[in-house]
Formats: sequence, structure tokens, C-alpha cells
Amino acid sequence: MYPSVSVGELPSHEYQVSTETITEEVASHLEAHPEIPGVILVSGKKIHSMIPRNKMFERLGHRYGVELFLRKPIIALQENLGTGAFWISSNTRINTATQIALGRRAENIYDPLIIEYDDGSFRQLDMHLLLMEQSLVMENMTNIISSMDRIEQSIKADIPLDTSLDMIVDSIKRTTPYHRAAILIKPSHRGKISSHHELLHDLHEPLNSHPLIKSIWDTGKHMHIEDTKLAPSWKGMEAIGKTNVWMGLPIASGGSLEGILSLSRTTNTPFSKNEIDMAKTFSDFLSIAINRTAENYDDDQFVNMIKRKFIY
Repeated sequence: MYPSVSVGELPSHEYQVSTETITEEVASHLEAHPEIPGVILVSGKKIHSMIPRNKMFERLGHRYGVELFLRKPIIALQENLGTGAFWISSNTRINTATQIALGRRAENIYDPLIIEYDDGSFRQLDMHLLLMEQSLVMENMTNIISSMDRIEQSIKADIPLDTSLDMIVDSIKRTTPYHRAAILIKPSHRGKISSHHELLHDLHEPLNSHPLIKSIWDTGKHMHIEDTKLAPSWKGMEAIGKTNVWMGLPIASGGSLEGILSLSRTTNTPFSKNEIDMAKTFSDFLSIAINRTAENYDDDQFVNMIKRKFIY
């Protein structure tokens, strides 16, 4: 499984009621839908608070709980419990969201989070789902060294380039989640590559001469656009596809650049420093895999390229 780019992509629930809704109605709905972690209380068009499922039923199960609250507006139960609402942006990364959630007071750590989306809507996120996703992120990072070793061995063994590309792209997806990826190759170099992998695309004009692409050519360094809507230089890059966050990383051929790894996100979730570092590492592997096939690198060149990687 691949981790999500942000918390807004995780399964969530929209159940919300007015503060004047009778508690019995809320209890019946939650009993009929055990997957819903709680209820969001709304006053007018604004969020007032929320009540986690476990806290609601625990209070109703106490002495006189049913008599005191079941046939009264849900706001009475909320005021008795003193529950609030804790929300974060849907664009928040999984790691960041987990740190924020676990930083709450001990009695609130496992309460659902309220996710605020770009369109102004709100949904509940079960903490169990967030912790499961964080576990997936950590598992992928733990296995990354063995993944790199498998990729290195596959390149040394001269297996088909398509297989190497699949392994590399799979590792990128696990450590640097994205929504769209492409390997953009200069047309002059494309004919030398023994692959028709679906991610390989010719870098035709006018994209090839675009200032952002030229900057990568000229500097040999990656380019990270955190918000394409606020970047005047993004105009003309529409061929990349719908993108809110973009990163381009150079693919080298000996001493020159022959391609670019393009990674796009449709959410407003910039790549973190760690994600950028991981993407750089795998773009180096792409350089090795593609150019070993295209240029028949000798072993000394191959070893020298590998030694430049941080895993040595």
C-alpha cells in the first residue's frame, strides 16, 4: 500500500447536527453506523464543537445519563462533557497531523480530528485510521534501505529497464507520495533508451525551453514549486497537468542532463525536506538505470555513481 499525500485523502465522515438536535436522534444514528467516530455540532453555519462516540455513550451509560440527556438537545450533553473541536487543514501531511494529534491533552488524544477542506467543508477523521496511516509511512521508511539494495542489484544484473523503472517509481511512491509522475526525456536522448515505459515522455517544445525547465538544465538542481497558483513562473507549464505543488529533479547522463523526473500533487501540500531528499536519491537511481541501458556505462562509471549516494 502507498501512503496518502495528506489527511484529506483518508476515509472520513461528514456526520454533523445542529446543537438543538435531540440526543436520542444522535445516539440512534451512531448505533446504526458504528464506523462513525462521533458527531460534529453546528451552530448556524459554524462548528460549535464535537462529541466523540465513546464519550457520549459512556456518559449516557452512567447513572441517570439517559434520564438527564437522551430527550434533551445534544448541546446539554456536550456542555456536561466539556468537549471541544480540534481541526486541521486537509492539506496537512500524515506525519505532521499525527504529531499535532498526539500533542493534545492526554484525555483528548484519541478523539476524532475535524478535517477542514479547501471548499470550507468539514469531516471527521478517526484517530485509529490516522495512526494506521502513520504506521504505513514508518513501515515504508524502515524498508527503504532494503528497497534501495534491491534496485541496485537489479541494475547491476542488467534486468530489463522497465522492471528497474517500476521498482524505482514504486519506492518513490512509498517515500514521497505524489498524485502524478512523469519521466521527461529530451527527444535527442529518447531513441537511445530501450524502454517504452508508460512514465517515459518526450520533453517537446515549448516545455523544453520553459524557464523552470531551463533552470534545472542550467543548475543541475531540483526545482520545488510549493504553490503553482502563486508562482508567476508557472505559466506555460500546463502540459504537466493539473498541479498545485510540483517538483522537478534532474536525470543525468554522464556530465550532462538528459531528463527530468516530474512529481505533482493536486493538494496544497508542499514536499517536505525529507521527501525532497528521498526523491533526489531515487532520481539518481533513475539516472543510473536509464543511462546504463542507453550508454552502456562501464563498471567504474556505475560504481562511481552509486558511491555518490547517501547510502554509502
